[in-house]
Formats: sequence, C-alpha cells, structure tokens
Amino acid sequence: MGTDRWAAHPGLRGNSEVMRISASLLDRTERDCADFAALKARTALWPRAFERRRYAPWETFPLGLVQRALDAVEFDGAEVDEAVADVIAGNRSPVHPGVGVWVEHACRAFLQAAEWIADELESEGVEPVPERLPRVVQSGSAAELRMLTAWGRWYGSRDGTVREFRRLRMSRTRPVAAPSDEAIAFVAAAGRRAVGDLYRDAPVDVVDDEDAPTRVRVVEVALAADVRPRVLVDDSPDQVRRRYLERVRPLAQGITVGGERRPGPDCVECKLQASCEDLPRVPGLLGLDDPGTHRRTWSVTTGRHYLVCPARAHLRDVYLPAETGVEGTSVRRGVAVHQWLEAAHSRGRPCAPADLPDADADDLGLAAGVMTPEEYREARPYLLTHLPVCPLAGPGPVTDVSAEPTVAVFDPAADVLVVAHPDLLRRVDGRLVYREQKTTVRELPAGTPGEVFEQVPQLALAVLLIAHGVFGAGGGMVELEVMTPSLAQVMAFDAADAKVLDAARRQITRMVHGWHRDTEFAPSPGPWCERCPVARWCPAPRASPPTGTEPIEVDGVLIDPLTGEVLDAPVPLTGRAAAVSATLGDPDPEADPPF
Repeated sequence: MGTDRWAAHPGLRGNSEVMRISASLLDRTERDCADFAALKARTALWPRAFERRRYAPWETFPLGLVQRALDAVEFDGAEVDEAVADVIAGNRSPVHPGVGVWVEHACRAFLQAAEWIADELESEGVEPVPERLPRVVQSGSAAELRMLTAWGRWYGSRDGTVREFRRLRMSRTRPVAAPSDEAIAFVAAAGRRAVGDLYRDAPVDVVDDEDAPTRVRVVEVALAADVRPRVLVDDSPDQVRRRYLERVRPLAQGITVGGERRPGPDCVECKLQASCEDLPRVPGLLGLDDPGTHRRTWSVTTGRHYLVCPARAHLRDVYLPAETGVEGTSVRRGVAVHQWLEAAHSRGRPCAPADLPDADADDLGLAAGVMTPEEYREARPYLLTHLPVCPLAGPGPVTDVSAEPTVAVFDPAADVLVVAHPDLLRRVDGRLVYREQKTTVRELPAGTPGEVFEQVPQLALAVLLIAHGVFGAGGGMVELEVMTPSLAQVMAFDAADAKVLDAARRQITRMVHGWHRDTEFAPSPGPWCERCPVARWCPAPRASPPTGTEPIEVDGVLIDPLTGEVLDAPVPLTGRAAAVSATLGDPDPEADPPF
C-alpha cells in the first residue's frame, strides 16, 4: 500500500521501489513528519519539478570532517593535528575556524575513548582493528530493493569473531536506549562489507567475510574529552537478529509507508517541499528581496544568537556542542514553568488552584512528572499568578488548543524556512490567539509595539504569521503573558492593526537581513563571551568581561550574567541587549544536536 502511494504521487518522479534506511531514521518520534522519513528512505525518488539545488558556501557537517581525519590517523598513521589540518585544507567548502577547533578536539576525544575500549577488550583477549569498508544489509527482488545502513566507524577482531560499531555523538551519551541501537547491531551481525558506494549504488556491491562473528558490539562514543564510551549492545548474532526482527523491523517497515505530515525543520530538505499542501508558503514573509546564499532555516533563536555574535549563531547552527555552565535561576525557572504549563494546557481545561498543591505536599500533582521538588518550590509562585490569566479560562469559548506546537512556513522569495515555537495556540470565539509566556522578576515590557517587539521578537514573528494567513483567514491576536512572583499581566496586539504590523515587519527584517547574506560569521567579542555556550571553539580572543556575578553592560543596559535579568535600563533596550538577556535567561528550544 505504501509503495503504490509513492509510485503514483503527482509531485514525484523516479523509482519508488528502492528503499535505503539509515538506522538513525528509526529514532524519530510522533512529533516528526512521517512522510519526510518515508521519502528520505526512497533515495531514487525526486521532486517532479526540477529545481537546481544550492549548497551552503561553507561546511555544514562537521562530523564528516571528523570521520575523514580519523581515517587518516587510523589507516595512514597520520598525527591528529596533521590529519585535521589536511582535511580542512582539502575540503570542498570553507570551514569556519571555530569548526576546525572542534574537529581537532573531537578527534582527540575519540582516540582517547578508543584507548579505553582497547584496554577493556585486551583484558578479554580481543584486539579491535579498524575496518575501512562499512556494512550494509540489503534484500532485493524483481519488485523492490531494501537496504539498511549505519553511519559511524567499524571495527573487528583479527580473527573475525567480534564485530564492533562505534556511534559518534557530538557531545554526550544518551541516557536511554534507542531503536537504532538494535538496528545497527543487526547491520553488524548480518551486514556484508560494501565495496561500492553505500549511498549512491543500488544495489551496492559487497564482499563476504571469511569468518562469521560470534559476538556483536555497538559502542557509543561522545566526542568530548574525558567522557567514557558506553556499550549499547554486546551480544551474540542470534540474539541480535531475534531482537531486530521482533522489535525493530516493524518500525523500519512503518518508516517506508509514511503517515501524518508535521511541518517543521525537516521541510527544508524534503522532496515534497514544493508541492506539500501542509507547509504554508508566504513569499515576502521576511521582507527580503533576494534568495540569499542557499535554502536554510531561521528562527527567532537563530536571530538572537546572530545579533549577539555571528560566530555564535554559525557554530550553533552546525550543532557544535554547547556548554551551559552553571544554569542561572531564571533558566531553571523558565524551563520548569514552561514544562508545567505545557502539561497543564495539554489537558484542554483551565488551570486551577488544585493543580498547584503546597510545595511541601506529598503529592505535587502535575509538577511531579516534569520537575524536581526544588524546581517546583521555585516555580510555584509564578504559576500561582498565572491562574487568573490562564488562556483556557476565556472569556468566550476556547477551542483548538495546542500547547508548544512547532510552526513552519516557507518564504520562497528569501528561500528560507521559518520555524516558530509558540507557547500556546488557541481560538477564542473562533479567532486565533497566539500566546507567548515569560517569567521575570522585572515588570512587564513597556513602550510602543516596536519597542516591545525588540525585547520579545517572537511577538513580531507571531504577528506576521497571523497577518499572512498562516493559521487561516480571520486574523487574530498575539498575547504576551509575563509572570512575576506577585502578579501576571497580559499584553495583546491585534495583527490587523497597521502600526502593529509595520513594527513587526521592521523588527523581523532587521533581524534576518545581515544573517541572510553572511558567509564569514566573524566573531563579535564582548562581555557576552563569558557565558557564550560555544566560546571554547571560538578562535577569537575573548573580551575581558567582569568576573563572578558582576553585571555586564550591553549598550548602556546592565544585565545579570547568571540569570539574564535586566538590572538597570536607563535607556531603551537595543536588539543586542535584549538578545543577550534572552540568550542568557531563556531555554533554547533548538539546543539538542541531531547526532
């Protein structure tokens, strides 16, 4: 049924019967687009409308550089610094200096982990040897070809009885197992060595091993210094096959069928992007009159990082590991409050006093599932002030409630996929209301719509999304709920108001303009360097910021470096000052790397 569906799709051309699933594709969740995964697996299907793909004018996949450098070390005997330098110098696309710093760190961390693994296996009489050829499981017939692959590094014992795959993680190991672990183990147990191109040939030319394995291992290696590798699978091939057939194969089969579409970050690479009816297309949304360097994704978080420092934005965009350091009070509080509100509003009914028991109660209700007792004690005063302004309490009938959804819109004029993360969407008397929620010890942002939007640019983007009909006809309102320990207040902006709309357009265009054409992403040192999450990879010398908890000054505004709270603002907040405050104090919805 799934095959027929894709073979007859009017927006696609090519062969729908070639399916290549990478093991990592099995870890997707219900929040991801199922059709994107099905089409990603169908490597011989392409959009029917031809479109010349524009590639980024810089390296976007740092892990690929790590792999090539490690090949030079393990197979050619090169020194790490020499291997990294050669890989970067010979790369087809320019490599940001900060990426180069991380690549060398990652290689050294991997080799440190490899020594630990070798020492462990040596005590068992096993010597792991790197293997050049990856493995693939493929099954073909006259009707179709199915392939299962794994991306990482391959090893085996000299006698062929032990096969090991090492998964590369950008910064840390995962706390729980994933379906892909068993899929990778199956590729190690049943896969044959690929001598052809694993990602272009169909089928791939393979060769057999001389000996069958008796032991299969999958080990996760975090590319961070002094982090011990984690053994995910260590079992016999028979047990690996059994678990794969029982638990994972049904998931893989489901991937090929597809299912519910969920517009989001995947849309930027999706084969159905040009013809998908679920992805809104709004030419001119960002107010830009050229397509920039290539197709890419932008969010308010990206814009804020860029305002603070273009290098920071770039290094976050390519998912280099971020250091959070000591989380400030406002970050912990903000995360806890947002998690509680998402859980509460997902029920579809107003929040009530009974939902917020005393902090010393044995049963903390909703909070027990989303935060620690200490976090609840800190968040509860803010949540209590939320009750009188809970968006589900009306006035008027409230319908179509959606807590923490992902909203994606494509601007073809700018060739940019815009992604937003509203705290809450709902309809009141049938009209859309888009709410953002914040906690602070300060008072409500004040001033003209333009001044408020500079402090909270999510509101400006929300106005544009509503005004351009992304949520349907009929317009709507944008709300900002600010919770303090003693009071919560709500500001509202009508997206149909000409002054509000004009201020929103100016704010968003100002945020994306420089980013859209930048190819260098030069560092912009300042007092914000001290708390920059990617500062350790930045080759620029840090500014000399205050130490400890001394406030930092940004454009005449004093900001607490630990919490992000604005302590004194004798002048209106500039975009950079607001961005520094926000990046210090707000949880980042895009913080997790993809690998």
